[in-house]
Amino acid sequence: MTPDLLARSLRLLRQHQFFIWLGLGMSLSSLFGTGWRLWLAQVITFDFAGLASLQSIESLLFSSEVAQMQQLLIRGLLLAFGQFVLVWLVALWAEAGVVTAVTHADSQPISLRQSLRWGRQWLGRFLAIDLLVFFPWFVIALLMFLVILVLALVLASFATSEPSAGTVLATTGLGLTCLVGLAGLLLPVGLGSLWFRLLTFREAVLHGVAGRTAVRHTWQCIRHNLGDIFVLIVVLWGGQTILLSALNFVTAPLLTWLTSLTTSATIALAVASWLAVTAVTVLTWLLRGILTAFVAIAWTLAYKNIAAGG
Repeated sequence: MTPDLLARSLRLLRQHQFFIWLGLGMSLSSLFGTGWRLWLAQVITFDFAGLASLQSIESLLFSSEVAQMQQLLIRGLLLAFGQFVLVWLVALWAEAGVVTAVTHADSQPISLRQSLRWGRQWLGRFLAIDLLVFFPWFVIALLMFLVILVLALVLASFATSEPSAGTVLATTGLGLTCLVGLAGLLLPVGLGSLWFRLLTFREAVLHGVAGRTAVRHTWQCIRHNLGDIFVLIVVLWGGQTILLSALNFVTAPLLTWLTSLTTSATIALAVASWLAVTAVTVLTWLLRGILTAFVAIAWTLAYKNIAAGG
């Protein structure tokens, strides 16, 4: 990691401001935070007591309360699908565009259209890298689900027998111990996978290799440059995390308060709240996009330097 890495990244961002658009694509998930707040505000104001008063099948099928609840469920499912599928694909596409554009910045002219074209070409390979890198995390999550399922079945089987209190406590304790142990692995494995994928993306683009080859080369690069990689994680990932946390510390309470006012019976207050929520959300998204683009550029320049032996 060279001392002027951040200055070079900032200079490249200022020279090619279309990187901000790609950064907005990478940070698109920030918009869904406001979406979930709005959805929760509607759930909180929903009259669940009205459902309890419905007795006949006709009232259940044709009541306005059931229709509103169905709309809330559909909106929640659409939000979840958008955040965990569409945003993932858009973010990968945008990050592929940033990595390829920075990689070719010294050898040819770069533009937003060209970056998007490059990103689309690398999208499939980035998807494969994500699946490879995050596979251990998904295995741990699957094991947690299986432990919960087995524990629930064993405890349910106790209902048909008369086990001793010691047996029940021992079974529950063993299941909870396994769950706590697996849960303790989720965060470090997730963070390690996140950092590894950042480098693997750049290895794949820089040397034009497939996903598995990029994973092997990245691991070798980390082994030989562990100190530099550690400094990169502290400065780039740590700095970005601190800045985003500070931004969330300011905007999250403000957006939560404004969102609660969007369901006000006073039309003027509700409209003003919607406008304020939109303005704060867009401003937050813009700041996150700029920071995300800057950090993505820095990661790419740093890995180029490390791979070149500098």
